[in-house]
Amino acid sequence: MLLIGSVWVSCTENDKMNHFSLQERQAALADSLVYGTLNSDPYRAIAIVDSLKDAYTITEAKANYYRAYIYHQMKQDLTAELCYQQALGGNELYNERPAYFYYAYDQLATILACKGDHEGALEAAMNGFSVARSGDDNESKRWAATLLHDIGYCQMLLGRVDEAERTFDRAYSALKSLVEQDSNYDNLYSWARVGYNIVDSYTSTQQYQKVDAWMERAEEAVNRMVNSPECSAQEKEEYIGGLKTHKAIMLIKTGHRTEAEEAFRQIINSDYAETNLGLIDRAEYLRHAERWGELADFMPRIDSLANAWQVPLSLYYLKEYLVPDFIAYMKSGRYEKALQTAERLATSIDSVEIYEREHNAAELAIIYETKEKEAKIAEQQNSMKMIGWVAIAVVLTLLVIFLTIYLILRYRAARQLKVKNRKLEWKNAQLKIANARAEESSRMKTDFIQQISHEIRTPLNILSGFTQILTTPEMEMDSTEKEEIGTHIAENVDRITGLVNKMLELADASSQTVVDCTDRISMVQIAEMAITDSNIQRAEHLDFTLLKEECIEDVEIITNQRYAIRALSLLLDNAQKFTRRAESYNARLHEDRKEMVVLKVGMRGKKAYFMVEDTGIGVPIEEAEHIFDKFVQLDEYYNGTGIGLTVARSIARRMGGDIVLDTTYTGGARFIFSLPLPNIKTNPKQS
Repeated sequence: MLLIGSVWVSCTENDKMNHFSLQERQAALADSLVYGTLNSDPYRAIAIVDSLKDAYTITEAKANYYRAYIYHQMKQDLTAELCYQQALGGNELYNERPAYFYYAYDQLATILACKGDHEGALEAAMNGFSVARSGDDNESKRWAATLLHDIGYCQMLLGRVDEAERTFDRAYSALKSLVEQDSNYDNLYSWARVGYNIVDSYTSTQQYQKVDAWMERAEEAVNRMVNSPECSAQEKEEYIGGLKTHKAIMLIKTGHRTEAEEAFRQIINSDYAETNLGLIDRAEYLRHAERWGELADFMPRIDSLANAWQVPLSLYYLKEYLVPDFIAYMKSGRYEKALQTAERLATSIDSVEIYEREHNAAELAIIYETKEKEAKIAEQQNSMKMIGWVAIAVVLTLLVIFLTIYLILRYRAARQLKVKNRKLEWKNAQLKIANARAEESSRMKTDFIQQISHEIRTPLNILSGFTQILTTPEMEMDSTEKEEIGTHIAENVDRITGLVNKMLELADASSQTVVDCTDRISMVQIAEMAITDSNIQRAEHLDFTLLKEECIEDVEIITNQRYAIRALSLLLDNAQKFTRRAESYNARLHEDRKEMVVLKVGMRGKKAYFMVEDTGIGVPIEEAEHIFDKFVQLDEYYNGTGIGLTVARSIARRMGGDIVLDTTYTGGARFIFSLPLPNIKTNPKQS
């Protein structure tokens, strides 16, 4: 669940226009034109904004605000982010409409949080809060509490749970106090929205034990709002249904299955269950309850909803719609449906590439505003030419009297022009660098998508072939052949599942959230479980050895077991891959000998280390950091996605450790995975 915008655009005040001044009526009319056109034709709404700006009916700040709001509705968040930042430059928007000023900060924080920039989102929310808290009117107080709750949400996403809890309590209490003083609908709505979002923050961060403590307070705020005569039937339905869904998920995740199922039945029996949000909530609960068969039956309705919403083909669409379909069908044993979904996933990748390229290109064109910059440069040059002609005319008319003045002005103008040209050259150079980086990023994404397409299509072709064999009526096979076919099917299903999991891990790799490290496990167990997960001992092309220092046999550390094992398993997978002969003549490994991989486990000071050393193709010293970037493949003749090392280092750093390449080793490649050891405890049974 994403961070929900917690404010209400107060364009419903247009019905009070009779009490407005002329300027306020013009502002209300602009709101009506823009918002009235947005739902039917967002591009026409942008044209209307530009026309209003050109006619000086609205200011530049308000025009940027409108543009940001429209682009956000069009899912072009990169452009919306830029426009909100431009709207918030200076005090023009605040002086004209404080509510829009606060709303812009709130939405900017929302966009930054959704794209994973939690620090930036926190800064935006704090900037808006610092302005709102200085106001004495009720509107400023309401916005201050709303932005304060945004701060708490960002703190929660950053793992600062204790700070977030205190911030949430301040925001909720402030709005409750405001409602007690004045129970107008704006205050009721903000109070209910904040209460709901606080519950959502705990559910989204999987802190289910703490949801119950806030559920009663959220229900109090929501009940006050829905009992207001100004509350629409749709808002009432969505808030009550949403809270019930959160409660059912909380109950199922805390082991209260009977109560959770009862709460879920209440949702199904309500009108909310058949609304768009109700359908999404039902699927969310079935996933948390691991009711895979029912979820698989339900997924076609979610697909229809995605089509009705016209969700574009993007990585977001693959992750949020096709991947859950695939998992639901796999978990419920419907392998034919899973195969069909995997084929959709594979065939959609090319379309995703085209969409991402066109979408990013359109947004970059807007961000750099190339045409506008060229027009400004031309305008400046024309202006300089006019100044020169005027200066010449003055000199010709008053040649003797103003000769000295003319020479001085000419010299100064030339010097200023030289400075401006240097600045322009510098900006052009920076723009070329930025364009080169964007092209490199686009190329790497294209290579990655093509590689993923290849990686998925290969097992799909195998599965398709075996499916045709098994479904041929006249085909007869003995038990050995059936067992062999079953083994191949399981291996290729696992391969597809592994690729899907890697794509999900890549989406999480850029996250800065600290991993919860509360598992007590020995270093030897981490090594052994990673060896098992990677199947490196079964690799026929190499000899594998595990070396352990004697001092670590009975040492336990406190870390995150799953993530630690996963990071080490990815390093072992990398060693397997690059000690195997590549699929071309360009391979540099010998065929007449087995390669070697050694996993060394030990301690150095207050750090545990896991050293993976191989005799493979190695890594050039100049590429020691580049190989950890997304989609990097130094040797294109090896299969792979180029994200394993990226994910492994991200996991290690989020646990307080690191993964580095030892550039002093020249016999292949040596990666060192380190974890902090603030607490080292010897097993009493071994001491």
